[in-house]
Amino acid sequence: MRAGIYVRISSDTDGTGLGVARQRTDCEALAARLGWHVQHVYEDNDVSATSGRERPAYARMVRDIERGQIEAVIVWDVDRLTRTPRELEDVIDWAERQGLRLASVGGDIDLATEQGRMLARMKGTVARYEVEQSSRRLRAKHAELASAGRHVGPRPFGWDFVDTDGQKNLRVNQAEAAVIRECVRRLLAGEGLWKIRNDLNDRGITTATGGPWQTQTLRRMLLRWRNCGVRSHRGREVGPGQWAQIIDRETHERVIATLTDPARRANNRGTAIRYLLTGIALCGECDRPVVGTNEFTYKVKGYKRKNATEAPTKLRVYPHSYKCPHAGCMKVQRRMSDVDEVVESVVIDLLERNGVKMLGGDPAAAEEARTRIKELRAKLDLAADQFSNDLIDGEQLTRITARVRPELEAERARLHRSEPDDDLSEFTGDTARQAWKRADVERKRRVLRALSDRLKMKIAIDRIGPGNGAEFNPESVPITFGDES
Repeated sequence: MRAGIYVRISSDTDGTGLGVARQRTDCEALAARLGWHVQHVYEDNDVSATSGRERPAYARMVRDIERGQIEAVIVWDVDRLTRTPRELEDVIDWAERQGLRLASVGGDIDLATEQGRMLARMKGTVARYEVEQSSRRLRAKHAELASAGRHVGPRPFGWDFVDTDGQKNLRVNQAEAAVIRECVRRLLAGEGLWKIRNDLNDRGITTATGGPWQTQTLRRMLLRWRNCGVRSHRGREVGPGQWAQIIDRETHERVIATLTDPARRANNRGTAIRYLLTGIALCGECDRPVVGTNEFTYKVKGYKRKNATEAPTKLRVYPHSYKCPHAGCMKVQRRMSDVDEVVESVVIDLLERNGVKMLGGDPAAAEEARTRIKELRAKLDLAADQFSNDLIDGEQLTRITARVRPELEAERARLHRSEPDDDLSEFTGDTARQAWKRADVERKRRVLRALSDRLKMKIAIDRIGPGNGAEFNPESVPITFGDES
């Protein structure tokens, strides 16, 4: 009998693999007693059967069973093989179709008989019940810890673990907290996440686990409510945490508004932005963003000559252009220097005349948003207290939260739009032109995004009409504001 041994352990926190090693020893002894020849040992270490994660060794075993390479499977117990009734039915199906044998150290299971299949199903049902009970208890425990403001999980960047009366609590790691504050400051100043990430890695600053920073890791770290002293659970705020804050709440809400703004075009490629209007200017035909490219080619038709059936065609190439990349359109392609010159002229003129007003934010709107945010937070806090005191049930709490949270997010976004751009103050009045000339592309793009946010500025690039040839017309780059667009 060609047999395969399958061993698995759900959690191997110390990484020694002792659990699967013990299972393998027992299974090999059982194979020897049965006289089965072990062809393969399939080992999934530190992999749960119910987490939804792929089990690579299990998948290989399934392929080998279906190919007829193994005729029997030996496990330490049925719940090591699977803890879901659906997968167990697959095993029973193989037994019926291919005569697969199943042996268990915990007791024989003959899948060829009705009694054996019933026993296997009963074991599977009990295992599933235990999983669901364990999951329920774990969820209840985490909810209780969250309500108490306790931290659960590995050490987060910015804090160290300290033992207090036998409990693990968090204490601010001042060196890492300084890094968090620096990242927040740079993000709010308009610096790209990729640029901050590269700088941290170049300086040898590692994550809490000692690894290099990735853009998404940095983003998740900056979005944590823990940073401002708030405990969240399942993506929701539940109250104050039992640790000191690293940044204040208002600053953290600005971070959230910045990183979750749908209009924000974060550059996560890890390279410097090269073109001013990529993703900002829109195609005049399909109203979707254009991209910059390093080559611009167009055809110029010559005059018809006598006795010639077609006019000669010449190709003219320019080094950079903006073009529409979208399938079904791709009708716009214009020389970059011409377009940039028009946009920069209009923007600099605006900044010289009204820069203070446009980049200075809207203090009245910002104050209204702050007041509304406080009111909405108070509603959520009241609902949470009423739920804790059994004055409302879980369904009522869910309905209240579902109504209030979208409005809260909208007010946070309004606050972000209304906040003054202090770091862009040089782009106002008499200093605007020189500031623009000194600025790099990323900083100029931030000014354009601020104008788009505050004035609803829209930059379009129209298609060249028939008969216009390659002649550039500034009117083919219309720039509109607010209701005009």
